[in-house]
Amino acid sequence: MKRKNQSNILAREYITTALIKLANEKPLSSISISELTQKAGVSRMTYYRNYSSKEEILETYMNEIVAAYRVDLEKMGTPKTYGNYENILHCFRYFKKYQSFLNCIIKIGMSKLLLDALTSYLLETYHKDSTDTALYYSLQAYAGALFNIYMAWTANGCKESIEELASIIQSPTLTSGADK
Repeated sequence: MKRKNQSNILAREYITTALIKLANEKPLSSISISELTQKAGVSRMTYYRNYSSKEEILETYMNEIVAAYRVDLEKMGTPKTYGNYENILHCFRYFKKYQSFLNCIIKIGMSKLLLDALTSYLLETYHKDSTDTALYYSLQAYAGALFNIYMAWTANGCKESIEELASIIQSPTLTSGADK
């Protein structure tokens, strides 16, 4: 049984890697299951045993990334507040580590996967009291901010270091044009 699970895990990794490579070359809609399974080196049956769509592959991988992120943060000791420097830095390290995947989902128009993952993570981790609407909306806004900063950073060629981004996010300077 353990050997079967291990081969299934490998097959899923091969399928995910193949899909990311193919999606970087052409639109998701033009990638056939035959082409995907051939590139992954697995059978169509293996594909259908694990996934029902190409989108599900990407969603599953995003969930795996978030699960790994959660485990890493638990090892570090999940901070009581979501906006501290180390937490932000850790988040951007993950963005950098999975940059090819994140760039792929952006390219194919599925960047909402990242926004949804950030939002879900923050709500599950920090919104324990369902009556705290201020915290709920703050977490929604923070998820959107992280998402938009990643999108802008990527569009700008990732010129700033992740440490620089974490510093900017942690201590934003709020000035209006009128104050200048």
